[in-house]
Amino acid sequence: SLAYAISPTGADHMEAIHDPTYEGFGSLDTGLAPLGLVEPVDRMDLGPKKVRTFYYAQQVWSLYNSVGMCDFVGVPIGTLKLEELADYINAATGWDMSLFELLKVGERANTMARIFNNREGFTTADDTLPPRLFKGLQNGKLEGVAVDRTQFQQALHLYYGMCGWDADGVPTAAHLAELNLDELTVAA
Repeated sequence: SLAYAISPTGADHMEAIHDPTYEGFGSLDTGLAPLGLVEPVDRMDLGPKKVRTFYYAQQVWSLYNSVGMCDFVGVPIGTLKLEELADYINAATGWDMSLFELLKVGERANTMARIFNNREGFTTADDTLPPRLFKGLQNGKLEGVAVDRTQFQQALHLYYGMCGWDADGVPTAAHLAELNLDELTVAA
C-alpha cells in the first residue's frame, strides 16, 4: 500500500516489488540478500520490517529506472543480480561504483522527485490511499480485509524517517547534505 501512496508519479504498481514477493524471502533466491532482505514478510503486514523491506526495494526500483532498465530484467522478477548490474554499469561507464553507491543513485532520484512534488504543492495529505481501501473487501478470499488506517499512517511516517524526511514528508537539510543535494531547495 505504501507504493501506491508515495509514488512520485501517482499510484504506481511498479514503484517496488509486489507484496507477495516479500513472503518468499528466505525460501526463494530473490537476489535481494545483499540488502539484508532475507526474512519473509507477510504481505498484509505494515510493521517496521515491511517498511524497511519496501524502502530498500524502492531504492532498487529507482536505480533500475535511473539506468533505463526494465524492472522485469533485474531481481527479484528477472535473473540479473544486483552485483552483476553494478559490474555492467561500471563496465559501460568506466566508473567503479559499489552496490551501496548505486543504491544511493536510487535514493537521490526518489529524494529529488519528492523535492519537486513538494515544490509543486504536494504534501503528506497526498500520500494516502483511496478511502475504499480502508474499508473491508466485500467478497473473495480476502473478504473483510482492509488496510488499517492507523497502521498505514504509522508505516508512512516510519518510511518518511527512513528516507530522511520530516513528519511532513519534506527531505531534511541534513539528509540533502548527506546525498550531496544540499543545493536543492525544498521550499516553493
